[in-house]
Amino acid sequence: MSPTFMRREIDEIPEAARRLTDPATQDAFKATAAALRAHDPRAIVTIARGSSDHAATCLKYAFELVAGVPVASLGPSVATIYGAQLRFDRVTALGISQSGQSSDLVQMMESAALGGAQTITLTNHSDSPLAAAATHVLDIHAGPEQAVAATKSYTNSILTGLWLAAHWQQDDALIAALLTLPDRLDTALENDVSRMTEALIGLDRLVVLSRGPTLGIACEVALKAMEVCAIPAISYSSAEVLHGPSAVLKHGYPVLPIPSNPGSGLTDTLGILRAQGASILPTVSGAAIPHSAMPALDALDALVPLYGALEAVSLRRGLNPDKPVGLAKVTNTV
Repeated sequence: MSPTFMRREIDEIPEAARRLTDPATQDAFKATAAALRAHDPRAIVTIARGSSDHAATCLKYAFELVAGVPVASLGPSVATIYGAQLRFDRVTALGISQSGQSSDLVQMMESAALGGAQTITLTNHSDSPLAAAATHVLDIHAGPEQAVAATKSYTNSILTGLWLAAHWQQDDALIAALLTLPDRLDTALENDVSRMTEALIGLDRLVVLSRGPTLGIACEVALKAMEVCAIPAISYSSAEVLHGPSAVLKHGYPVLPIPSNPGSGLTDTLGILRAQGASILPTVSGAAIPHSAMPALDALDALVPLYGALEAVSLRRGLNPDKPVGLAKVTNTV
């Protein structure tokens, strides 16, 4: 049996990450970073949906930690349905989309520009409408992605944003960490995911937990569990889950932790949930030597094999991970 497109694209993740280190691509990152430095934003707003929005969640923490600039997600319906014109003085609007085709994102980006925002798009299609709506465009260089489920475009969206942050702040430690990542992702592909696959195969529900810079990766794993495995799943911050949702995490309710910063409190939360009867699933560890420069990089080490486990679970449940029922590669919403 031939590998699925999803499996092939998971295997392409390290090489896609490596393309971002190309000198010409780095020059583009540096030029946009210089424009960002000149603009000196007091806030950043993100415009994205689906997996791209989960990438934006990772980048929210990255920009806040690296640059000290607050970041918030915009709901496109503010522009598309309610017709509100927001003010964006000293604000940078960051649009993220694999296809760059979603009309609601385009309209929100146009509204941000009209309101005075500096506009930047991260996309796999630099000739797309979302790219045309922005002043600065960064190609994420994921290459053609044929599976409906985003994998390499998700990881490269995060990495493109991290490269932008690193050059913006001239953060040598983060730049060094990003340069080592493609080789680490090669190693991550070799992880044995059989234990994880067996843990997921029979599930009819799932909660995925993490916190801070890795929360967006927990969101992405929950989405993929629903999208390609038809497992009802939801993600929470390991702090937020204690504010109500933990009340139902008993009697063997499956909980999947995503590696987080050792000081995040994730371990303590898992101890509480385990004590009240939740079933804490095995996960794939991140790097043995953490990237102190950015915790999200460690979680990418864990995400790559998790993608592989979810693809395997999809097949064993008799599903087609390349064509989830009722979904398409480009989703247009109002």
